[in-house]
Amino acid sequence: MRVLHVVAADRWTGAAAAALQLAEAQREAGLEVTFCCRGGDTLAARLVGRDWARPVLAKERRPGELAASVAAVRSVAGGCDVVHAHLPHDHLLARLALRALPGPALVRSVRRDRHLRRDPFQRWLFRRTDGVGVCHVGLEPRARRMVGDRVPVWALPPAVPSGFAPRHGREATRASLGLPAEAIIVGTLGKLDRNRGQDLLLHALAAAPGVWAVIAGGGGHRTALERLAARLGVGDRVVFTGFVGDGLADLLGALDLFVFPAAGSDHGHRALVEAAACGVPALAADLPGVTAVVRPGETGALFPVGDAAALAVLVRSWAADRARRERAANEARRLAAGWTGSALAAAVGELYRLARSPRATV
Repeated sequence: MRVLHVVAADRWTGAAAAALQLAEAQREAGLEVTFCCRGGDTLAARLVGRDWARPVLAKERRPGELAASVAAVRSVAGGCDVVHAHLPHDHLLARLALRALPGPALVRSVRRDRHLRRDPFQRWLFRRTDGVGVCHVGLEPRARRMVGDRVPVWALPPAVPSGFAPRHGREATRASLGLPAEAIIVGTLGKLDRNRGQDLLLHALAAAPGVWAVIAGGGGHRTALERLAARLGVGDRVVFTGFVGDGLADLLGALDLFVFPAAGSDHGHRALVEAAACGVPALAADLPGVTAVVRPGETGALFPVGDAAALAVLVRSWAADRARRERAANEARRLAAGWTGSALAAAVGELYRLARSPRATV
């Protein structure tokens, strides 16, 4: 089977990371895959050495550039069995390209609830869509309302990135970050933004004496968070790492607890998947899709969205219970062992099969 992935992005973001992970898993499964994206920026660095990645899309600012991107998609879609779009703009490019190329099935991934709004543009996009893969079961009803009974809608399983595991010891990583070897360390990661909930962790830390925190990620909100930490009296127990790339698994492996206070751009909650793979129990906000990767009472616990006091209670109780942390860590590793690229590729393959069947064709 020949598959074209369309990702009109140039940055290494949640959707681009998920799309590239799927493309690599499909190639390992024997599919002929092309990955079509924009050139430049952080995504291009991830694509070095992959001759099947085509940075041929433009960042459209004028109608002519949109037409050029549509033509670029059409030029690589010829002979494909499936064109897989990952974001609304990718969907637009694929939708326009396939008007003159009716052969391939058009499949769409949905990784945010707002991408299923029933406005005229989204309805037009999904009118010519042969299959939809959503990142968690909570999105299935909305996707089905968007496409009706004629189109298959599948909740796709999470998958741990290939080779994602700590390479250095827990003690060595802690030492490199200036963290006490024996302290209880909680951590979170993501863009430093006022909507990403890092402030909740700082407030919880103020109610959990002796617990340290690692806040990983870059962004313009760092100064405000540092000031908040100082005002709460926890500045000497917080380490801001900045953006973490290839060392992310090592950082996660050095934690005792992972805190997930708010959703990022990808509602498949990739950070929770990666934390589980490193055997780190998760204290997560009770957001849609979280229970697909966190089992309350088994691999972690949930707290109400935005409730710093509830998070503080969890941090204190889990920090004081080593046996519970160890049980949850072992169960998280066991679950994550089943979240493989091959399982994801197989699930998407079944979606493709249904999308190419006559009943899914408009």
